Amino acid sequence: MTPRMGWLRRGLLALALMGAGAARLAAQDSVLTIRPEARAPDSTARVLPPEVLQEVIRRYNDSATTRIAGGFTLPTGSLFNGPIGVFRGSLRISGALVGRVTVINGDLIIDPGARIEGDALVVGGAVIIKPGGFLIGAQRSFPATALLARAGNGLLVLREAPPTLGALASAHTTFTTGHFRTTLEIESGRTYNRVEGLPIIFGPSVTREGLKDIDARLDLRGIAWTAPDRTDRRSNFGYSGRLEVRFGEKRLLTVGSRIYRVIAPIEDQPLSQTEAGWSAFLLQRDYRDFYQAEGVSGYLSYNLGRGLSVGGSVRRDAERSVPANDPISILRNEAWRPNPLVDDGHYTSWRLNVDLDTRNDRDSPTSGWLVRAFWEKSTSNDAAPLTLPIEVRNPISPGSYSSSRIFLDARRYARLDPSVRGALHLVAGGWLAGDPLSLQRRLSLGGPDILPGYGFRSLNCAPTSLDDPAHPALCDRLIATQLEVRTRTRIGLPLASADPYVTALQRVFAIREPDVVVFGDLGKSWISGSGPGRVPNDRLPVLGEWSADIGFGFDAGGLGLYLAQPLTGSGPLLFFLRLQRRF
Repeated sequence: MTPRMGWLRRGLLALALMGAGAARLAAQDSVLTIRPEARAPDSTARVLPPEVLQEVIRRYNDSATTRIAGGFTLPTGSLFNGPIGVFRGSLRISGALVGRVTVINGDLIIDPGARIEGDALVVGGAVIIKPGGFLIGAQRSFPATALLARAGNGLLVLREAPPTLGALASAHTTFTTGHFRTTLEIESGRTYNRVEGLPIIFGPSVTREGLKDIDARLDLRGIAWTAPDRTDRRSNFGYSGRLEVRFGEKRLLTVGSRIYRVIAPIEDQPLSQTEAGWSAFLLQRDYRDFYQAEGVSGYLSYNLGRGLSVGGSVRRDAERSVPANDPISILRNEAWRPNPLVDDGHYTSWRLNVDLDTRNDRDSPTSGWLVRAFWEKSTSNDAAPLTLPIEVRNPISPGSYSSSRIFLDARRYARLDPSVRGALHLVAGGWLAGDPLSLQRRLSLGGPDILPGYGFRSLNCAPTSLDDPAHPALCDRLIATQLEVRTRTRIGLPLASADPYVTALQRVFAIREPDVVVFGDLGKSWISGSGPGRVPNDRLPVLGEWSADIGFGFDAGGLGLYLAQPLTGSGPLLFFLRLQRRF
């Protein structure tokens, strides 16, 4: 065995053991796993009432309260007198406590033989009283996380949401006429890219209210693309019109239709729309590719409760290639990467989807699931497929075209102990049946999101014979898993400063006390079918062909700094920066 193969096998074994450990922790309820399965009964319960949020701020910031940041255990035989507040950690009582208890974004655990005399308020967690433990006083608990942060003086303040590109330029006004409420809006498109520049979106939203079992909403939007197009391949402007109706006393059934002309991304990963926009605007690195979609769609969804919804849609649109343009970038001034061509044509697409969201906090979850899955079938009678190397795709005759694909994105969050949190992410999908996938539905791996130890689209299935500066995604299928463990540090962020510029900068990046993050990633993308270099349709690639990396970093909310080392190949140690949580 070569040293490199020994290193690879040890790395893969470590990832497998970490994944197995995370799976066991997610499945059991031991002393160290503090209610990772706890979740709100429905989506509305994940929002903390404003009066409760203000109450926990007052209780924690009270000068008489003993304030603790992070988990704390009162040992057996100890007696504590006075009010106590714990932020972002669990409070375990093994002795006796006399006084008011406030636990924010953690659990209150009372061990056998332990006692609390005083009322208890827990948000972002639960009250767990073990047999033989006592709580003498009122108790209240809310599963929703409190969106708070510690200021430089140790007091709690409301946590501001991270900025988006849409917040840079937005304005709206609202007026009511009878049962109709109208809002006029103009805003940026919350992204920036080499095809549109900064899209400016404007138009009215009209809502019909006051009916017992039905709500209706009409959105009309025009889209101005600020990057000039020097060709005739892109339209001069975009638009979107949507009519949506919700039925039932609890509005569980939603039915809608849409007409649109938009610039659509080819892949939803790597990076979110907002983070990819910041990367393009500041660094001239556009991590997405695009095509123009113009058509109509209809959809419906039903909320089954407990964060679960199911739905379906059908759309008919013209999909066409669009060129990269030359919008400005702040820190670099080079040529943009070309936008790849797609298989132009009119496509009819049917989709079924399932969504589950039981996270206790959308921005920084410590427990719950996020699962998104869909099946999609696409057909076309006039598709004009591009000619690709035979290693990538067998020739497709112009005209009749039909294929289907699936996609799964599943994420599990859990507390491993009062101060350590873990998260496991699985993403898989691609071609399922029919003709080979069109170019606008193909996949890749590599980049700052999934497998950050590898360069952008270094795993894009392109043969050596293909020299395309657009660097398109060409894979039929992919599967990847990510595991991370994080714990909160105590290094004094955000900074207590009288300088308004420092304070404003920390608000812009939503800086908070950073987490130390240790992670490992494992994944593979490939061409399916028969032939050299392909994987048979009914098989997965052997584990020895997968790519893996490990790394660590610091996540301070709106700013994350990481190092990643690939475990396969000869790649160097890579540094990358994130403007949001990895997953």
